[in-house]
Amino acid sequence: MTRAAVIGLGRIASTWDEERRKYDGWHLPHAHIGCMAAVPEIEVVGLSDTWVEQREAARAKWGIDALFEDYREMLARTRPQIVSVCTSMKPRTDIMLEIANGDYGVQAIWAEKPLTYSLAQADDVIAACRRAGIHLAVNCTHCWKDSFIQARELIDDGFIGDVLHVQGGRSCNLSHNGSHLITRLTMFTDSRVAWVAGEAESDEAVAGDHDFAGDGYFVCHNGVRGMFHGMRAGALELSYDITGTEGMIRLMDDSRSPELWRIEEGLPGQRNPAPACHFFRPSHTPRAAGVNVLYDLMDCIETGEDSRCTGEDAREALEIAIAVRESHRKGGGRVDLPLEDRSLGIVSHEVVVSEVPRAILRRGETVAAAQAGEVS
Repeated sequence: MTRAAVIGLGRIASTWDEERRKYDGWHLPHAHIGCMAAVPEIEVVGLSDTWVEQREAARAKWGIDALFEDYREMLARTRPQIVSVCTSMKPRTDIMLEIANGDYGVQAIWAEKPLTYSLAQADDVIAACRRAGIHLAVNCTHCWKDSFIQARELIDDGFIGDVLHVQGGRSCNLSHNGSHLITRLTMFTDSRVAWVAGEAESDEAVAGDHDFAGDGYFVCHNGVRGMFHGMRAGALELSYDITGTEGMIRLMDDSRSPELWRIEEGLPGQRNPAPACHFFRPSHTPRAAGVNVLYDLMDCIETGEDSRCTGEDAREALEIAIAVRESHRKGGGRVDLPLEDRSLGIVSHEVVVSEVPRAILRRGETVAAAQAGEVS
């Protein structure tokens, strides 16, 4: 059995699945503890949160009594091999550095996104994990979603030729959910981004370090181009195109409707080859993305290979978002990567909204609504 523990017991760790509705189309489980419970090879040996409300809610939901206020005590006493770090961005850097620099026996970290506030913090976390031999997977979920994995395999098998261009849209702030948006594109480029140009929603939005919506254009070292729309994406919302020399892959409706387009011989009477649409077949072993993360990390521990979304991948997403801001501040134009000023960062949206965990806020809203209903 692989021993696992969770730090931070809020929405993404425990209660996210409760928000799904009947026809949402999400493959559950999605919350970290639920994914661990779905993997027979994993034993959850400890849960930690500084909020007593979160600990008691996790005890009631999961029937796990190994609860700790201090995550260091939990790590020292339970000695997990995999640790999920599900806190907000604010304490995440210090927690990951403590895990990497401490002698807790941890072999892999499944960290929430964004990885850190600043590039310097990301540099420190990545270096510390590399030194400690800890495999780092950052929860940019679609890197492990079956349809995106299958798209990556189709590209590797040559179905669309050489990738030329990637694009996608999701109305979001570029650090918080922009981590998802950007990595859904860069996972197909096979090269790091060389430079970025972009536009933010307004001058006021990028006057400080708070999260913001924006659009960006990037060029990779291998010549692949990309565009992303974080401002209102319209009909492109949650849809992604990967265009190659011999075809393209279109992942519509958050990849619920994936398509493979290939240039093929035309119908009788057509002069030239033409694009033809093929629908994706389901995976032979369909699994929730978070379950795939855990199997990926167990494989990383076994083989020494990197995860599907490494610390370097998540740092690049943050750096691209910062570059969009810097491009806008300078009136547009090219911003080369890597950025020289590593102190640059973005305060992720969930920190700006509230210091109180969203799961606690949601429970309070539910109770208030119920009480209002009783009164009426």
